[in-house]
Amino acid sequence: MAEKVNAIVTLSEDISGILPYLNRILKGLHYIDQSKILTVKMEGHLVTFRPKEIAITKLEDENEARQVMERLKQIINETYQNRERIEPDFTTPKELKSADLLKLLPGTNCRECGERTCFSFAFKVVRHEAEISKCRPLFSEKYEEKRKALRHLLSSSGYEVPEEI
Repeated sequence: MAEKVNAIVTLSEDISGILPYLNRILKGLHYIDQSKILTVKMEGHLVTFRPKEIAITKLEDENEARQVMERLKQIINETYQNRERIEPDFTTPKELKSADLLKLLPGTNCRECGERTCFSFAFKVVRHEAEISKCRPLFSEKYEEKRKALRHLLSSSGYEVPEEI
């Protein structure tokens, strides 16, 4: 498996004023208004915006870093241009805890997700190291109610919710 790289890009302009708008548009995972720090998950990367810096994780190489940065630049510029039509969001979603997620998983420890236990899977989902869609038993009719509750829990905590949930 190829090793992933991270990138830190220094910006020439201070983007702190646009961060609450980006928080709304990108459905931020974590926003600290006092420090002007926004973290989002985008295309499999954790992206952290600071007033004059952007950090991007889990990149294949420098070429992918440039591509992702170009996309971020486009999003920032479009958000800035449309900011009068966007309601800023100064909030941080409720923090998701592994134990809360675990209650909504099938609890069979079947290992279909690639983890030894449902708890270790829940822990990885919370840390954005695994996708909830890897839990195949969850998609059976038997767990429909848990799946609905899980959708609500994930979305209210700022997580991307796959359409199939």
